Amino acid sequence: MSILSNIINIYLAPSKVFEAVKDFGWKKASIPLLILAVVGVIAYLPIQDLAAEYSYEKAVSFIENSSRMSEEAKAEAIQKIEEGMDKPHVGEYISAFVETPVRILFMSLVALIIGNTFMGGGAKFGQLLNVTAWTYMINILEAIVKIPLMLKKWTLEVYTGLGVLGIGEKGSFINSFFNGFDLFALWRIILIAIGMGIIYSKKNRPYLIALLIFWVLLIAVGAGIQSFLGGLAG
Repeated sequence: MSILSNIINIYLAPSKVFEAVKDFGWKKASIPLLILAVVGVIAYLPIQDLAAEYSYEKAVSFIENSSRMSEEAKAEAIQKIEEGMDKPHVGEYISAFVETPVRILFMSLVALIIGNTFMGGGAKFGQLLNVTAWTYMINILEAIVKIPLMLKKWTLEVYTGLGVLGIGEKGSFINSFFNGFDLFALWRIILIAIGMGIIYSKKNRPYLIALLIFWVLLIAVGAGIQSFLGGLAG
């Protein structure tokens, strides 16, 4: 199948895509990785001012609420941040370019550990990399949905999952935990499980259960870290 066909079918008929890419080849993995890296930069362009403002406000809030800094040290730190606002942020573009490929590599490793170590399979890392890379084409639709919402509300904190319920106080563990349950993330988990079922020639249910458990644990760890950092700022 062509690249465009794969992109379309990952939404409509993902099994066809995974059957086509289940045999490892660097081209099969590098093409979606490159596409998603470029998409990451394109998606960052319309929200770069918002992202800069968000980072500034978050950093200033952390400094101002810190009980471990003197007022003089706070003022100096905030001044340095403000001076850096006018400088080119090349690092942000690099981060936008590599963020999704790094996540893909991480999730491919997780899938490999689950499939080979815990479930006795014999797949190669490259096979799972193919499946995961094409799965992350879901990010294209996610960007189309979320970026307009970010710009309209002028905030990076938009949710397409349980985060819309606003459960718990902002910054608390329970709030961050529920915010982590996103429909697009769940969609990716389901697709990776389908791909693993095809690669290992088994039912995908065990892989889905294992991936969901890992996902929930990852969300819990992330929520714990956010809550801890919030406590430090206080």
